[in-house]
Amino acid sequence: MTTPTRATLEKALKSDEKLLKGSIQIAKDLTAKVYDISVLVEELGFALSSPDMEQRVAGTNMLSAVLVALPEDLLEARQLEFLSTFYMDRLRDHHNVMPAIIDGIDALVHMKALPPSYVPLILQAFFEHTTCQSQTRGDRSKLFNIFKYLTLNFKTELLSMTGDFVYGLINSIDGERDPRNLDIIFSFMPEFLSTYPLLHLAEEMFEIFACYFPIDFNPSKQDPSALTRDELATKLTNCLVANNEFAEATVVLAVEKLESELLVAKLDSIMLLHQAAVKFPPSVLEPHFDQIWQALKAETFPGNDNEEILKASLKALSALLERASHLPDISHSYQSSILGVILPHLSDVNQRLFHPATGIALVCVAGDAPYAADKILNSFLLKLQQAGDVTSEQRVKIYGIISQVYKLCGLRDSLQKLDVTIREALQDDVIASLRLIEREDFDAKLENLELQKAAISVLNESAPILSEQQRALVYKVLVQLVSHPSIDLDFTILTASLGALQPVELQSNFIDVSVRNFEIFSNFVKRKIYTNLLPLLPQMAFTQRILDLIMTQSFKEATSDPVRLLALEALNQVLTQEDQRFIVDLQQESNLLHKLIELGQNTENLSLQSLEQIAGALSRITQQLPLSEQSAIVSEYLPGLKLNLSADLYITKGLLGYLHKDISLDDHFERLLSDLTQLSLNTDNEQLRVIAHHLLCSLVNKMESNPANRGKVKKITDELKVAIKKGDVRAVEILAWVAKGLVVAGFDEAADIVGDLSDLLKHPSLSTAAALGFDIIAAEYPELDLPVVKFLYKQKLFHTIMGKMGSKLANYCVHHLKAFVYVLKATPQAVIKLNIEQLGPLLFKSLEEHNEAQSLCIALGICERFVQNQDPYFQGHLAHLIPSCLELSKYKAQHTMQVRIAALELLYDITKYPTFVLLPHKVDVTLALAAALDDPKRLVRNTAVKARNAWYMVGAASGN
Repeated sequence: MTTPTRATLEKALKSDEKLLKGSIQIAKDLTAKVYDISVLVEELGFALSSPDMEQRVAGTNMLSAVLVALPEDLLEARQLEFLSTFYMDRLRDHHNVMPAIIDGIDALVHMKALPPSYVPLILQAFFEHTTCQSQTRGDRSKLFNIFKYLTLNFKTELLSMTGDFVYGLINSIDGERDPRNLDIIFSFMPEFLSTYPLLHLAEEMFEIFACYFPIDFNPSKQDPSALTRDELATKLTNCLVANNEFAEATVVLAVEKLESELLVAKLDSIMLLHQAAVKFPPSVLEPHFDQIWQALKAETFPGNDNEEILKASLKALSALLERASHLPDISHSYQSSILGVILPHLSDVNQRLFHPATGIALVCVAGDAPYAADKILNSFLLKLQQAGDVTSEQRVKIYGIISQVYKLCGLRDSLQKLDVTIREALQDDVIASLRLIEREDFDAKLENLELQKAAISVLNESAPILSEQQRALVYKVLVQLVSHPSIDLDFTILTASLGALQPVELQSNFIDVSVRNFEIFSNFVKRKIYTNLLPLLPQMAFTQRILDLIMTQSFKEATSDPVRLLALEALNQVLTQEDQRFIVDLQQESNLLHKLIELGQNTENLSLQSLEQIAGALSRITQQLPLSEQSAIVSEYLPGLKLNLSADLYITKGLLGYLHKDISLDDHFERLLSDLTQLSLNTDNEQLRVIAHHLLCSLVNKMESNPANRGKVKKITDELKVAIKKGDVRAVEILAWVAKGLVVAGFDEAADIVGDLSDLLKHPSLSTAAALGFDIIAAEYPELDLPVVKFLYKQKLFHTIMGKMGSKLANYCVHHLKAFVYVLKATPQAVIKLNIEQLGPLLFKSLEEHNEAQSLCIALGICERFVQNQDPYFQGHLAHLIPSCLELSKYKAQHTMQVRIAALELLYDITKYPTFVLLPHKVDVTLALAAALDDPKRLVRNTAVKARNAWYMVGAASGN
């Protein structure tokens, strides 16, 4: 750490590497205050003032590199003044010195102690003695970043330069073509343009940006992080609307470019108009509105064939109207111009211009709801009053638009502001259409009910503004609808709205009528009543009334099973939709669990569907109760349940199916395992067997890991093995379910059971069941409660099974392969990839065994995931994969439609590999795929066309 001398500096200037190393060391010394920077400048003077240009470049580079490496708060104001003066003077130097000078200025302006008054001096010197566009691209990037920094941090000083800075900035930007630099410019200029006065230079500044519009730029495909055209276009648009003085020129530019035939130019122009509507005040845009409307009308009325342009145009028009909505004079002027064009076309539904006119009409409502809605609704009213001229189909279309108008008005709190005369006349017409069902000659089977559905959609939105007389008619027709023996229309939104607005009316005119006559209605009507009453349950005015109906119908002794089933389904909907607090309160107030258990045990001839609903209700209630109550319920009811009885089994499912894992069942564990196993072995009812399997799986998954419980599980598995030796297929299935619960929980005993199942894969009569057992272990069952999940259990299962079956797989026994594929389905992709060298041949072999559709689809899906990622292993084995896929794509009895489609999809994905890999197979594949083009299934043919076209294009100019 010594003061630099001329000798040491000359040595450091000999190469870029030495210069950088020396600069870093000098910066460290200056930071440590070993010497002052003036000493450095003095010692470096020989180079800085040398007549030799190359030496001046090297000296200035070193000084700038030192400044860049220094902390921003190190140098004092007097030092920075001296250095700034030096760099300003150097701006007159040779252009080769400029890169170093720019680096130095960049470092200086970031120094915290730089006197703000020096910023204008530096900029004036730069603008006077050099130009930005004469620099290299990299140096221009540095300059634009300097300008960005200065505009954000030295606003007062830049304003003192009046128009000099703006003029200098214009000259610096003018002619820039590099997209990366334009990105910098377009990123900081919007804020500059909106905060700095442009004085007499507004037009020149606008033209600087207008010349780039619309952006024509294709990013490099080799640069994955490259700037996109759309990003650059968005930033340019922000510049063009950043200053109110740009308004007229922006509109002219957008309208001019909108006439282009290029899609991208049209979209950019519409986006510019949209942003102009958002950014410019309505008072600024008003003189240009007619020009904008005429341009957008050309794209929206009758409408552009391109959906993207149409949507963008309507969005721009919507922004224009919405911004003006708080200024009535301007808004009404806008609306009058637009509505004058479209209203005549709303009166004839069959006109070609009706659809585009309705789209614009809805945009008008979104902008100024009360003003536009009245005129639009009145137009529809005049049409509807021509009763003889309006068909049902036309009314449906008109009601659809009216419904949307009402909805938009509601969203803007403008429903009450609509003209009363117009809205009530319209609502009378809608209610009259709905009341057609009351006519004696109305045949629901012949009518498609579209008119009634459309009428309900209008009433859904207009419920808050229905008059008392209209509501009375609506209640009457709702009763007719709910009690109609064949019509089933959804009007739950309407009843919910009316209930919130007029609870007393709805109670007396609809709910009470439905409940009072409930017993005499058919089951079809009863189901409709539940459907329409349940959404009203959260409204406190109706909660108890609806619950009373459900409880009465669920638990009354004389209720028939079909009626009880409807009530239990409704009860389960309530328990599913409501929150925990509601369910807990309901249980405490009505002791619902006890009632459900009694219902299941004491009611004769209950169907399995009703028992399933009871189990579901018990499960939903139990899950929401505190652990102490769950434990008490189990202790109270479980000992008395006999699992050989259907009702008790379903009750057990309800109580234990989703019981919290922390509740111990040790006292009942052995009995439950034994009873459930015996039930599954002995019953012929498949539904009961499924319940037993799920309970067994869940029980062993949640059991406490102690020797006693493990011993009980071993006892059951030993009994199952005895049954298996006798050839009992059911025992194999039970063993798989037990294994599944143990595998997920991470019990070591699972490995032994997996080994036993793998040994059965060569059994003459049990091999198929054993293979399906692996599917049971590996598959996901959303309805199954397995709360104890061992971390990375799927990976462990894979390695366990490979350990047990690996050697046997080498023999390619079909059942071993099938079981292997089932396991791979549940194995994470990353694990398969790590073992692909071992697993690949087995996958290819499984595709050659054309016996079972499910395992083939799984194997094809696994291969497809790798091929989509262009996995190199599969690239090297296309000779195995392609023939198998071609064979599986052919129509054969064992090749189901799903298999053929999966094989063709895989063949299509293979075409993403490099051309040189595919060319040797191209001819064979395109010829072989011809057969699939005549497949009897349309979906297969469609996939075959896609795959064959992709293969046909391999090696073509536009292909890969």
